[in-house]
Amino acid sequence: ADVRVVYSALEALDFARTEGDKEVVFLGIGFETTAPATAHAIKTAKAENLSNFSIYNLHKTVPEALRVLLEDETTTIDGFILPGHVSVIIGETPYAFIAEEYGIAGAIAGFEPPEIMAAIVKLVKDINAETPVISNLYRKAVRPEGNVVAQNLLREIFTSADADWRGLGVIPGSGLALSKNYEQFDAAQKLGIEKIQVKLHPGCRCGEILKGIIKPRQCPLFAKRCTPENPVGPCMVSSEGTCAAYFLYHGGDGHVG
Repeated sequence: ADVRVVYSALEALDFARTEGDKEVVFLGIGFETTAPATAHAIKTAKAENLSNFSIYNLHKTVPEALRVLLEDETTTIDGFILPGHVSVIIGETPYAFIAEEYGIAGAIAGFEPPEIMAAIVKLVKDINAETPVISNLYRKAVRPEGNVVAQNLLREIFTSADADWRGLGVIPGSGLALSKNYEQFDAAQKLGIEKIQVKLHPGCRCGEILKGIIKPRQCPLFAKRCTPENPVGPCMVSSEGTCAAYFLYHGGDGHVG
């Protein structure tokens, strides 16, 4: 296949415009952060009547996954550092249930070390005071209402659907499926792509690591069969993977290097 790296969904549209004899499939990955850009590309493709453009849609939403973690009796979560980039789009309100229904504190934070530390300090204070609230410590980028334009675009292009999360299983309503008006741009339907069934290695304990039940080095595969060069489970994939980060900063033996 002709696989190319693009810097935006709109760049994929450019390929569709200039290479009309080829079907251009954009791999739509990410949460509420990246989904609006994909939605904009789809809306543009329909407006331009581009028949050779489609997306393989893997977008997911965050709040539903947080609820699943809170409902899991095996987890012992005291507070959430909530993702700044997702919050730029969805705002503060979608997290309200964390404090109101579960009595758990949350802090929206940026990605610089001082911002993360500030979130940790705020969570510790709220936990010790037994006053669970959702705090926005990333106000330079996150408005209480979020990005309303992006939210409206998501509602127009997508509808909620069940989604399979590696290590966590199927989470109802945590996926974004193309709505009826735009399903002609669904590469899976258009090209007859069957759903990919991914089975985790029986020894992989990524799900427990994602839930905070165990640390990476407690997995029997960590730094043995499973390394960043030869990952067995999803936690060892990419620099954002929990096991990959632990391997890099703590070393293969689990000790800080």
